[in-house]
Amino acid sequence: MGKQPTNAEVRFWRDPDLPGVEVRRSSYNEEAFRTHVHAEYSIGLIETGRTTFELDGIPHTASSGQLVFIGPNQAHACNPDLDSDMTYRMFYIEPKWLIAMAGELFGPTDAPPRFPAPVVDDRQLADTLLTLNRAIAEDADRLEKETLLVQMLADALNRHAEPGRPTEPSGGEETVETIKTYLADNLAEKVSLDDLARAANLSRYHLLRVFQAGAGLPPHAYQNQLRVDLGKRLLAEGRPVSEVALEAGFADQSHFSRVFRKYTGATPRQYQNSVPGRA
Repeated sequence: MGKQPTNAEVRFWRDPDLPGVEVRRSSYNEEAFRTHVHAEYSIGLIETGRTTFELDGIPHTASSGQLVFIGPNQAHACNPDLDSDMTYRMFYIEPKWLIAMAGELFGPTDAPPRFPAPVVDDRQLADTLLTLNRAIAEDADRLEKETLLVQMLADALNRHAEPGRPTEPSGGEETVETIKTYLADNLAEKVSLDDLARAANLSRYHLLRVFQAGAGLPPHAYQNQLRVDLGKRLLAEGRPVSEVALEAGFADQSHFSRVFRKYTGATPRQYQNSVPGRA
């Protein structure tokens, strides 16, 4: 699980004119990802092939021409179905963009909007995604890129989303946040399960059950996710891969590369070396 497919093609775009937005285009014909989460919204277009993925315990299938919506911190692994060559474009967008746009459309709110249907058909929105990706790749004027992004988000929210609702606090939310904070604050440390149990004031078994239910991942997988996310930020700054590996809490560059591939479907150098060009 999580091996790097030999035919994988991966490209990333990051644009300083659109902070908090990252685009990737990927092609795979076999499993490439571990179950993982993103702090951002994921809005994607399946160009070829098909995938089956699970959200909130429910499997969903998306195929060529369909759009996929995945909310922040929803555990998923969008791998191609067997015998399916899948190509897709995915926009990772920080929640602040969608919260601000939802406030303009639905009225002031601090609650992130949600997409009830993770898979939809919307050719017009798909075309806007492709046009925006092309504008980013070709380094179009900032006004053009911002216009396309705002139009894409407004169309997505108007046609496929609903206003967010404040959630009632559950008994496990505080525990999950405590553990997330502890892991983030000790990213370079060798954290033990006993350390987490003491931080949450729970037994180890109870801690694992509560965290898995609330975060969608076990603590060690969430820790790896945090380390990979930090690695991505440092790589985007142009830092050497070996230096990034150690600062992100990995034993060495080889360990970093293995884990990075499992969670992103790309090598650290593929991610760092993505440059503007045709989408």
